[in-house]
Amino acid sequence: MILTVTLNTALDVTYRVPSLRTGASHRVSEVTERPGGKGVNVARVLAALGHEVTVTGFSGGTTGRTLRDRLSEVPRLTDALVPVSGTTRRTVAVVDERSGTTTQLNEPGPDITHAEWSAFQEVYEDLLAAASAVALCGSLPPGVPVGAYAGLIRTARAAGVPTLLDTSGAALRRGVAGRPDVLKPNTEE
Repeated sequence: MILTVTLNTALDVTYRVPSLRTGASHRVSEVTERPGGKGVNVARVLAALGHEVTVTGFSGGTTGRTLRDRLSEVPRLTDALVPVSGTTRRTVAVVDERSGTTTQLNEPGPDITHAEWSAFQEVYEDLLAAASAVALCGSLPPGVPVGAYAGLIRTARAAGVPTLLDTSGAALRRGVAGRPDVLKPNTEE
């Protein structure tokens, strides 16, 4: 089983409009919703390629319930998300059909308490026993320590599980200290 970690899961909402104009009202021609966050996206692709995948991270509120409902529809994907008191974020993409450009709006995510972070770490350690690899992906929600990925990488290394890290900014700079097996920075990083 491949384990993907998405600490800041999202419900990805995409609006298609004929032409996006700032400051104007728009009629939306199509709306789609799908489970999201970098690690969830990785998990969906791996499952589509025939791999058994487990998704962990945080989920809360009505948005989190919708996310989990949509994840349950994906064959070969197991939901091991940890419930939180806050609400899972949404990402909103507005596609301008005329130009083909996309405008992205990313919410910050729920505030994670110390108790929720501790609960996640326990679930993560348990999941490592069956994992052949771990992909740690995406941004950190508020309340999660900036060095979280370094600690999770060290925990996986101690369990003999190889890791991939795909994040940015301070989470990337601090995560490198954990010495992931594979590092996937973006072009600007």
